[in-house]
Amino acid sequence: MISIDVFDWDHRVVSLYSMAIPVLLGETVTGPQQVGSGRDGQARTRARGLTAASITVVCWASAFVAIRVAVRSFTPEEVAWLRFFSAALVLGMAAIASGMALPSLRDLPSFLGLGLIGHALYNLALAWGQVRVPAATASFVIASAPIWMALIAVAMGYERPSAGRVIATLVSLGGVALIAVGRGGRLVLDPPALVVVAASVMQAVYSMGQRPLLERYSALQVSTFSVIAALLWLTPFGPSALRHLAEHPWPHGAAALFLGVVPTAIGYSTWALAMKNLAPSAAGAFLYLVPAVVLGLAWAFLDEFPSAMAVLGGALVIVGVIAVQRLAPPRLIREPVRRQGR
Repeated sequence: MISIDVFDWDHRVVSLYSMAIPVLLGETVTGPQQVGSGRDGQARTRARGLTAASITVVCWASAFVAIRVAVRSFTPEEVAWLRFFSAALVLGMAAIASGMALPSLRDLPSFLGLGLIGHALYNLALAWGQVRVPAATASFVIASAPIWMALIAVAMGYERPSAGRVIATLVSLGGVALIAVGRGGRLVLDPPALVVVAASVMQAVYSMGQRPLLERYSALQVSTFSVIAALLWLTPFGPSALRHLAEHPWPHGAAALFLGVVPTAIGYSTWALAMKNLAPSAAGAFLYLVPAVVLGLAWAFLDEFPSAMAVLGGALVIVGVIAVQRLAPPRLIREPVRRQGR
């Protein structure tokens, strides 16, 4: 039984805001950040990216706890609409207050595509898969997103593969597998699991698909416009979500709205900033930390004590992520790596 008062999270939300806002204000909300020049400038830019990625991990890990509360009264589709309704409300207010510029007409299809693939379809596919796929399998498959990101980054010419980064990535993925099995689950790759694989690929496509837009827009702009686009795609689920919001226990509705504020409004904004300032392999490696942080949150909020195998898996994840950070190239958003012969 989940014994948790959603509004006990209020001070934690404020804490996350206090960490995230200075990071986001490190760039303007009306245009792209200027990449620092020289060694000191690159070090500051990389530090901003690492901080943003760390905040993202905490925000996205908190989503797993909130989802378990929200789905007790709402369907996955309704949770998705409530999530992006509250996210769009928060980001929209920030956009108005800051005088954020609107996107150009030529970029509207890109933002609509990001909202559809990276938000609407991703959340629906993940929710559908989690109902029909063992939790251990779902968490393991979703954790494969950094692998898909790395493949897309190589195909787009942003990075060249290296044996060291491949080994470090596999170490982190092995740690995720231990966490999944250590939580009492089992890994079963059956046909419904392909839906979760699709969700993992969509997360990677979203992460890499926003990089060209981040050359012209700030991280906050990219997050705001893609979230609003997602809300438009999820509009059919709005009426039933609002009706049930008034009927069901308020803690369950508050959990769904919490998903929009912290994991979405804050989490996706800091993730865009991380993707702007870090190489794809360096940013993607942080996603392996999400299951490890979920272990800690489940222990703190849900009284789920982690097993020794899960703790070992968390340690492997951390080792792999540190190794990737040391081996990843310090490449920011500039021109893609040119291949020989081009």
